[in-house]
Amino acid sequence: MLLIKAGGSALTDKTIPYSFREPAVHSLAGQLARIHEPMILAHGVGSFGHPPAKEHRIGLGDDATPERRQGLAITQYWVDELAQRVIKILIDARLPALLTAADMLFITEDRRIVDFHAEPIQRCLMMNLIPVLHGDGPLDRRQGFAVLSADQIVIYLARFFAARKVIFAMDVPGILRNGRPIPRLSFSDLPAVQKEILSSQDASGGLIKKLEEISALAGTGIEVQLVSLLEPDALLAAARNEERGTLISEKS
Repeated sequence: MLLIKAGGSALTDKTIPYSFREPAVHSLAGQLARIHEPMILAHGVGSFGHPPAKEHRIGLGDDATPERRQGLAITQYWVDELAQRVIKILIDARLPALLTAADMLFITEDRRIVDFHAEPIQRCLMMNLIPVLHGDGPLDRRQGFAVLSADQIVIYLARFFAARKVIFAMDVPGILRNGRPIPRLSFSDLPAVQKEILSSQDASGGLIKKLEEISALAGTGIEVQLVSLLEPDALLAAARNEERGTLISEKS
């Protein structure tokens, strides 16, 4: 089984609120249609989710106020708008993609998944459907509701379902060093890579958090490959275990 995360920066232009990169989603659909094994797809929310979440301070506490509850509903509306656009293109490519509400499947505590209702996804997989989830705002036992990233979702599901590989389809061709992707890394390399990223001028907090999530797969035997969704057939190459982007495994 594959867990695939399509990055919000690849599906949208984060500098333009509510922008949609339709060609990138068509590329995603075309590549998924040529992968012949069970898969779960999650996608980031990009410029559809981050602007309203920031405006309404979603997941920062004080969630019982009417303004914050309304803000969650507004944010959810825009995130679902992006998800429906993605699903429509997947269906047009004859993929049996079923939008699956992560906020109803997961419960978090301090923004970390602590409970998961697995049966809906299990039954989707039994019927050869493709569950599609996205970053979401689930109920949180400590702070009302939280921001749950698609990165955390795919890593959790990869462990739960013992996936063979997690593929991150991003807007860059892997983890870069001097502008070029690092071909291979081991999980034990990740702390040093995170320090290297932090010390660089183009340090990305998003990449640091992604690597923190990926580190949870150490010792599981699950590989992770990071590629660009904007590079033709890079996702498909990763699914076929071909060299592309950055591969993270037990041995570099």
